[in-house]
Amino acid sequence: MKRNRWIAASLIAALSASIAACSSSGTNSAAEGEPNATGAADNQAADAGSTGDGKVVEVTYWHMWTSDWKKLIDSLVDEFNKSHPGIHVNALSITGDANAKFLTAQAGGDPPDVMTQWNQIIPSWAKKGAIASLDPYIQADAPDMEAWMYPTVRDIGKYDGHMYAIPFSMNSFAMYYNKEILTEAGFDPEKPPKTIEELDAMQDKLWQTDSRGFIQRVGYMPSGLTMWTPSFGGKWADPDGNPTATDPNNLKTLEWFQSYAKKFDPKKVAAFNKSMSSNVNSAWPFLSGKQVFAMDGMWRLEDLKNYAPDLKYGIMPLPYPEGSGKENATWVNGNFNIIPEKAKHPKEAWEFILWLTGYHNEDWAARMLTKGGWIPPSPLITEKQAYQDFINEIPARKTFVELLGSPNAQITPVIPVQQYYWDRAAKAEESVMTANKDPREALENLQKEVEAEIAKEK
Repeated sequence: MKRNRWIAASLIAALSASIAACSSSGTNSAAEGEPNATGAADNQAADAGSTGDGKVVEVTYWHMWTSDWKKLIDSLVDEFNKSHPGIHVNALSITGDANAKFLTAQAGGDPPDVMTQWNQIIPSWAKKGAIASLDPYIQADAPDMEAWMYPTVRDIGKYDGHMYAIPFSMNSFAMYYNKEILTEAGFDPEKPPKTIEELDAMQDKLWQTDSRGFIQRVGYMPSGLTMWTPSFGGKWADPDGNPTATDPNNLKTLEWFQSYAKKFDPKKVAAFNKSMSSNVNSAWPFLSGKQVFAMDGMWRLEDLKNYAPDLKYGIMPLPYPEGSGKENATWVNGNFNIIPEKAKHPKEAWEFILWLTGYHNEDWAARMLTKGGWIPPSPLITEKQAYQDFINEIPARKTFVELLGSPNAQITPVIPVQQYYWDRAAKAEESVMTANKDPREALENLQKEVEAEIAKEK
């Protein structure tokens, strides 16, 4: 899940949405003899993974999850290994700069066989030839894969007309709010703010400071510029892939961010952030009432269930500006699997990818995805009874699932400088929020930086 992040050393840190985080609780093994992702029985999968001389193929799998999420991934890998005796996947949690470690391993001729990525790096690696096109595997084993996926999901993994990454779980983002605190403050907890203007007015009354003026509770502090621009109608690239950082609605978004930096002392906000060493699982500030509003993904519902089961909260789509904004807007990302160009066992890696994504194995995937609080990559999984039961257990989940299919859902522009663009956008946000830089100037500089990076890539 997770994840996905906009954490900077300043006020963006603890209040950023956890883009790539995903939580879990418990595991359930597939029933004995259940078909694998291609519809073949377990013994067929074993034959597919076998070297032909009875030896088991050892597949190296890199991912970036830690904490509860690592436990979930380990359980899924164990399940695959038990149902595919001809293949043994060895899962490794790669901490630190996973991107740099991957490129180093690839250059040295010893990359993993398969890797889960959630960073905006797919088009860059595809252009460099670091990852393999999955088109031959799709044509042979999953010819209807693109039609099977949600359109937004499909587009994230494609570059230059070829598919390089296959998802197995997706994220959309919405606003959590604390009903108990809203009630205490005299607001109707069943009428959360729908517009930016309503959010501004409400959250202003929810901040708390101690006798020394130090912040004890935040109403809301905007963070995650590129995650908020869909609600303002902003665009980051034109249809030809050219950057549009200076889009007028991007500017409106950043100006809104700055209005908060002017109302609330950035130094005190930074001190408040520093007091919270983590926002992972039980340490998420929303759980303890330190944040009244928090933008985040559906996996956080698992944290609420596990660590704050009695907390009264609500979920709503992100507020939007009156008149010019977009309702039911969200930014979408997910967890995608790739095969390095120099992988030693690409065939077996593909077997693992196809199984994990739930292609033509939707009943199993519907059960699996509930463990991490993830959104399916395909509506055919969403429609399965196990996933519908999951949604009905906590009705708030429906909001996140519906947002994935919203016409106002956006993804990161799929261009080779995708990760650089997003990293520099976060820096532009930081410069406005902590250094009082002019929003227009910050976006103009961002546009120049990205254009220069594109020129270097050519």
